[in-house]
Amino acid sequence: MQSYVNKILAPYFEQVKKVAGRPPSQKTIWMLDVWSVQRSEKFRAWMKSTHPTIILDYVPGGCTPVGQPCDVGMQRPFKLSVKKSYQEDVVKEAIEQIHNGNETITFDNRLAVHRDRSVRWLKVAFDTINNESLVKKVSTRFNSK
Repeated sequence: MQSYVNKILAPYFEQVKKVAGRPPSQKTIWMLDVWSVQRSEKFRAWMKSTHPTIILDYVPGGCTPVGQPCDVGMQRPFKLSVKKSYQEDVVKEAIEQIHNGNETITFDNRLAVHRDRSVRWLKVAFDTINNESLVKKVSTRFNSK
C-alpha cells in the first residue's frame, strides 16, 4: 500500500494540484474502503507523517456503491470476469483428465501456468468492461445521487 501511495497516488495528487494552480500544501481527500490494512493504526500514522496533505476518508461498510461507484460498476464486473475465466480453465483441465481416464484429478498450480493463463483472463475481463454503455451507466448512477 505504501508503494502505491508513494509511486502513484501522491504524484497524481501533486500533478493535479499543479495543473489546478493550487499550492503543494493544498489538502486532498482520498476515499478508501474500510479494509483492515487501510484502517490500521500503523498505516494511518505513516500517512500522517509521510503525506500530511492527504486526508483519509473512509467509506462506511455497505456504502461502497454510493461513495465509490466504480468499485461496483466497473471493478466488480472485471473481477467477476477474471474469476469466471479462471474457473473455466480449472473445469477444462478437470474434464481433460476425466476424458483421459485419470482416476485422480490434480491441478497444475505452478506460477508459470497461472501467469500464462492470466493473460487471457485479463483480456476477457478488459473486454467485459470496455463498454461505453457500462461506463455511462456507472457515471449516471453516481451523478444521480
